[in-house]
Amino acid sequence: MTKSLPIFFFLLCFVQLSHAQFLWYENETNTYQIELESTTSGNFYTKITNPNNTGINTNAVVSKFNRDEGTSAFLKFDLYQPVMDFTGYTITIKAYLDIPTAALTNSNSKLRMYFLNASGGPQTYKQLNFSVGQTWESFTFDFNGVAIPEEILNANGFNQIRIGFANNSTSVAAATYYIDTISGTTEQVANTTTHSAAWLSGSWGVTFPVFGGERLDAEVAGGYNLPAGAQEVVDELPAAGHVITNLSYFAHSHYFTLRQNSNVDVATEIHESLVPSLANEAIIFEVMQKFKDSGKKVILYISTNYLDRADVETQAAWVDYYTNHIDFAGDEYLAYKDLVEGFIERVKDYADAYWLDTTGELYDDGHLEDFVEMIKVTDPGAAVSVTGVGAAYFQKNGENILVDSDGLDDEDARDYKIIKFEGVNRYQDFTRGHVTPLGQGAPPNSWAYEEFTIPHMVENPWSMYEGNTVLKHAWFPVRARWHVSSQPLVFGTEDAYRFAKRIVNANAGVTFATTINDIGSGKGYMMDDEMLIMKAINDRLLSNPVPDYEPYARPEGAFLVGESTLSTSAHNNTSQVKFYPNPAVNKLTITRTSTGIDYITVISILGTTALEKVWSNGSMTTQLDVSTLNSGIYFIKLSNGNNHTITQKIIISK
Repeated sequence: MTKSLPIFFFLLCFVQLSHAQFLWYENETNTYQIELESTTSGNFYTKITNPNNTGINTNAVVSKFNRDEGTSAFLKFDLYQPVMDFTGYTITIKAYLDIPTAALTNSNSKLRMYFLNASGGPQTYKQLNFSVGQTWESFTFDFNGVAIPEEILNANGFNQIRIGFANNSTSVAAATYYIDTISGTTEQVANTTTHSAAWLSGSWGVTFPVFGGERLDAEVAGGYNLPAGAQEVVDELPAAGHVITNLSYFAHSHYFTLRQNSNVDVATEIHESLVPSLANEAIIFEVMQKFKDSGKKVILYISTNYLDRADVETQAAWVDYYTNHIDFAGDEYLAYKDLVEGFIERVKDYADAYWLDTTGELYDDGHLEDFVEMIKVTDPGAAVSVTGVGAAYFQKNGENILVDSDGLDDEDARDYKIIKFEGVNRYQDFTRGHVTPLGQGAPPNSWAYEEFTIPHMVENPWSMYEGNTVLKHAWFPVRARWHVSSQPLVFGTEDAYRFAKRIVNANAGVTFATTINDIGSGKGYMMDDEMLIMKAINDRLLSNPVPDYEPYARPEGAFLVGESTLSTSAHNNTSQVKFYPNPAVNKLTITRTSTGIDYITVISILGTTALEKVWSNGSMTTQLDVSTLNSGIYFIKLSNGNNHTITQKIIISK
């Protein structure tokens, strides 16, 4: 009886330990509670057909890592919640190595789990080895009792894990690994309830530009009625949760919407042109108050490239100010920081967030972190987003995916990258949301955003950068040039509604860069054609039930660089098969007239295999489960052993 007690307690502890595990990553169920940051010496793919679903892992799709030949290869993931204590701590992962058991060696069978901090310092790891090849195994890495160095505790703990494949060995051959179902002792869901940008999650909004400086005075004198325009937004768009407006104007850091400043008499000590009249200063407060009273959150845009676009006279006055002022003694940054701080002190009761644009000079001079800290201290709790410091683009095999053509009428021959909205610097609570710069050849309504950028937001609305949780937010221009009323619209109601519904439903954030009318009696109001689009979004999202959107379809003639043509070949006889419904949501039914067609492959627009199925039971009808696929365009290839294929384009609509 006494001998059985240790076994009993061991089993009890094991049961309790296993119950303490939280699921961090499972490809089939789109559980991404840790976020892939980088790969080293290999390529990583998600939603790959499970190579063996008869064992301990029955998920239909998993993730795959193709390890390059060499001495080390890693997958690095960010943790939303850092680890500060290893008491009873374990991580479990299911993994599959595509090497026969007889070919396993002590070197090529190694699997390591590392904990580290993004800012550096010591790391720790545990190692296990595959015991069989070409079979799923479960690996539990036990960190119980490992001491966390004081340096890491002072840096707020381990905020990353890294999986090492056959590392710290002599060079090993290239190999293919499949991974799935990573779980750990601590919960890793992003802390969204207390996040400073939590209110932007699931919110859609518009932009209401207010210029500033002497320009605002000129507009008011010319008949602009900005408070009335703001009231129209409130009345017509009650579902819009937020508005971007201005502290300084877009890319014009020398025009401020306020006159009075808590730190400096701007008009007298620097120059009158920087600020509006006292009467016109009231406009921005009235505009913000209307939005606040209606329950909308306010994001204030600030262009931070000092006063580089000011005219010669104003620029000279600015140089004289920071050169001769006793507190600054020629330090332009200190003078600019003091100036902006004085403005933020006055608007902090109205603003919920600040958007810092054109921050390159602040960053290059090493002042950006201090500037952001000034905002956080002056307006505690406000969210901040910083642009101009890093950008992420979609890649394949370590290279940027490039758009070759936007369609049959593409007049710009340049290839361009596809923006990915995710955390890219330490100064973001939400992503900047800018689309790929027009200067790179990308139109503001690139079809690639539908196939890459938005699905990436839908897949997981939160991102992570060096331990900092970031909400994914998009800022889409409505016209061919941002906020230029004479430019044509770049998309219509159906496209805009599809953007909004998909992003809102995913609990990410989206803002439309709407434009102020500058002609006739409409001065100061949103452009009529844009209001019609925004009104349609508003009314549909308030409907019960909320209507679906028109499915996306890639424009004719649009393709990526190096993309193989996946259209139906001329010799294909598509009458042999039928696909329905198309678009499909969860199930796709396929019927055939001949049992000679027996292999089904679903191919993504990138040419990667998303699903596979063998149709070998002799039936004329089968169903394909497409519920794990993201929205977008796919190609279904049906084939047999005689190289006869039928390829059909389908749309998955969620």
